Amino acid sequence: MNDEQFVELRDGDRRMAGILHLPTRGTPPFPVVIYCPGKNGERYEVHRLAVKLARLLADEGVAMLRFDYCGLGLSDGHYYDMTTSSKVSNVLKAWDEVRRRPELDSGRTAYLGFSDGARIALMAAERSGVDRVVLWSPLFYEFGGAHPSGKPPRFTRHALDKEKLVMPWAGLWISMEFYRDLQELDKEAVLRAYEGRSLLVYGDDDPLIREEFEKVRTDSYAIYRGDAGHEVCAVQGAGHLFTSRLFEERIMDVTGQWLKRELRASETGEGGICDVETSPVWPQP
Repeated sequence: MNDEQFVELRDGDRRMAGILHLPTRGTPPFPVVIYCPGKNGERYEVHRLAVKLARLLADEGVAMLRFDYCGLGLSDGHYYDMTTSSKVSNVLKAWDEVRRRPELDSGRTAYLGFSDGARIALMAAERSGVDRVVLWSPLFYEFGGAHPSGKPPRFTRHALDKEKLVMPWAGLWISMEFYRDLQELDKEAVLRAYEGRSLLVYGDDDPLIREEFEKVRTDSYAIYRGDAGHEVCAVQGAGHLFTSRLFEERIMDVTGQWLKRELRASETGEGGICDVETSPVWPQP
């Protein structure tokens, strides 16, 4: 059982809608996970993955805060105002909320980033000092996802905001500022900077992840090591969104075990959680 509370976060003059899941058993302060959705993800996530995980964790004594970035879901703003930098700022405001709440233990905090949200989680971890992250289907470079047609984007002025140059993306308007911000970001520096503990979970039938593995020097960054401090699990047959009950159960089990152990929410074993069947297999150079 868990206590689900509506939380209003603020980033400047913009309000963000959030849900805080608190365990109803155990003694506070509770360890906590801050969820970082993907590029157009919201607080509940595709097939309600974030809701299901939050309820599972609360039953195990771990709180979870999930929220909508500015410009998405129930939060203030427009999607075309969103950039990577604005999302990182939003996550850091969520971190501020965790630190001010006596029922939450900010010293036992983890970020969970899904897809594009993995980049947000690592950047927020570097800036906040949080040293535990979970990365689901992490995309750092957006090789194919940035321009689904494979062609350079063609921008036009937004019909209701002539100051904004936008292009259609996944049923939304995404701005030129988003791509400028992304180009200015040193992604390698983001990957190099993180040396905390991590769990990376991906589907081995995910073409977006395979593209990242082929083009990124994964051997250069801690999160891809597959060692005791940086575990990596490949879910057999899964795609980018883990859209089956079997895949969903697998990532919930692996993620829940890792978080309980790393956040010391309960007495668990010290060994790795990824068995031989799901150990990483990186493409050959």
